[in-house]
Amino acid sequence: MGADELAYMTDDWMDWQNELLRVPAVEGDWTSKTEHAARTIPVKHPGTLRRLRDYFGYHAEYGATRQTVTNRVKRVAAETDLRKKITPHVLRHTYGTLIAARGATPQYIRQTMGHADLSSANDYLQYAGTQLDAEAEELW
Repeated sequence: MGADELAYMTDDWMDWQNELLRVPAVEGDWTSKTEHAARTIPVKHPGTLRRLRDYFGYHAEYGATRQTVTNRVKRVAAETDLRKKITPHVLRHTYGTLIAARGATPQYIRQTMGHADLSSANDYLQYAGTQLDAEAEELW
């Protein structure tokens, strides 16, 4: 998800029973960037579900903007020993690469990332393959 989606995301977007996050096309002040950004994202990881519940509890009390989300990500990143610049957009690309490396289909990647076509999904698959090849070379 993008920083703007995270900033506007509310508990109403979540279908807790079916573990689905529904990003709407329009809701209140929120308008998705493109028609494809409105999507349903399966959220099956128990830790992610817990973090979403925590986020909604905190977000409901304090609110957020795109800049708030970016600042929070940068603050957390600064507390790590990562040398790369970490932004919400970098985390979005990381997610795309991770699900590609785990065997996600181009259609799944396109749908969950909110892309208009498969070319961006294929980019993640290609990059994930390159990363796996580099790791294999390093190991062997």
